[in-house]
Amino acid sequence: MARKLRIFVEDTPQHVMLKSINEMDVFIDNSDYSEFLKIVDETSKKHDLKMHSYVVMKNYFEFLATPADVDTLPKMMQSLGRRYVGYFNKKYNRTGTIWEGRYKTSLVEPELYLFDVMTYIESKKNECNNEVSSLAKNLYDKEDTIVTYHELYKKLGFTQEKRVMNYSKIFFQKKDERKSHFIQSCLEKQALTGSDIYIQNLEQLIGMALSSKKIGRPKKENTQQRKKMYKNLQVLDKEKHKELKISPLENLNFAKQTAFLPVVANEIVLVGATFPVVFTSEENASLVALVSLGADSLAINNEGKWITNYVPSFLRKYPFSIASTKENADQKVILIDEDSHLFSKSKGKQLFKKDGEKSETLEHAVNFLIAHEQQSVVTKNIINEIAQSGILDVREISVGEGDEKKVLVNGFKVVDKEKLAKLSDDVLASWVRRGIITFIDAHLKSLENIQTLFNLANQRQN
Repeated sequence: MARKLRIFVEDTPQHVMLKSINEMDVFIDNSDYSEFLKIVDETSKKHDLKMHSYVVMKNYFEFLATPADVDTLPKMMQSLGRRYVGYFNKKYNRTGTIWEGRYKTSLVEPELYLFDVMTYIESKKNECNNEVSSLAKNLYDKEDTIVTYHELYKKLGFTQEKRVMNYSKIFFQKKDERKSHFIQSCLEKQALTGSDIYIQNLEQLIGMALSSKKIGRPKKENTQQRKKMYKNLQVLDKEKHKELKISPLENLNFAKQTAFLPVVANEIVLVGATFPVVFTSEENASLVALVSLGADSLAINNEGKWITNYVPSFLRKYPFSIASTKENADQKVILIDEDSHLFSKSKGKQLFKKDGEKSETLEHAVNFLIAHEQQSVVTKNIINEIAQSGILDVREISVGEGDEKKVLVNGFKVVDKEKLAKLSDDVLASWVRRGIITFIDAHLKSLENIQTLFNLANQRQN
């Protein structure tokens, strides 16, 4: 399990809360509030954090702000927290932290939720007597050097008087309790405060799921993902496709939405050097490489290129495939994705010669398919033997804990080392001789690359 990731999107505000430990009062008198606001003003300006609204209560600090870059908010919060702890401990003759672990944050879709979050924060000012907030600035145009108006606030009017009047209408309108609960829930769970479409667009941007997934086997999802890769499989026919030409496979965006890729035994080391290679959890398990954190593939860059030198064979055989006939499982037919951008009648290399025989290009493709199919059979036999031994356990990839837990990838299995060690000596010896232990070692080694997925998501986000 990983820590909850901080999501940064340029020019996008974040809803943030920093709580005291055990709900302890950390703002006791007016001088505490004044000192804290002084530190907030200095640290936000130093780290280029534009604060749009805030409230300081007895035991927490909550605000909406737009960070300049990915390090802005963490650095500002670290500096703010340490400086006020030093002040508080010295004044009240104590030691130790006063804050409850990490601050919580939620990315906010500005067009839909900016003013809702601002008014949600500033409405808390009425809860007690000593609290301070940005309400005086946004609602009454009082001086407050901490606040920077958001661009949407500025668009409320061409004059400050007009902006204040329109913000007043927003602030005093009847509160939607469901929306307030949604904002509070998103912050507590550190989920995105935004619409489904907004979240989906961000998932495509950073290649990582931002909404929780229910625990379970991903069989249906995987089937859908495969269908996205092959959109229109048809049996290759020398009459129907006699004029068809194929271009080189240079762009892999056809597999951009594929969250996993089938892997065969003879490439597990090569693929596993970068991505975790695991077993699917369905009854007839298969071997796959995890290449996403629940969204688009992290293995394919914006130019449609694989990010490492070795491209998995499952991709390299596209737009061709191979299947057994209904009448005879041993009889194979060649399939093509007729909707693939690689096929046309005007450019590329011919699939068939004028006499109807396979071209050298097609012959090469068919040979590759046959070799891949043979390796698939070998891989299947190894997987079946491993699965039957009972050493596979279900795992998931998640971030956060408790109510904040978000499952990113689930429904896969890995070899349990303790169960492996308990197998009888004759089984282990047999596995060593037949290369199954080498296969398992490569699988276990590849699991270290789960962190690689998070690193790739962070790189893409930045």
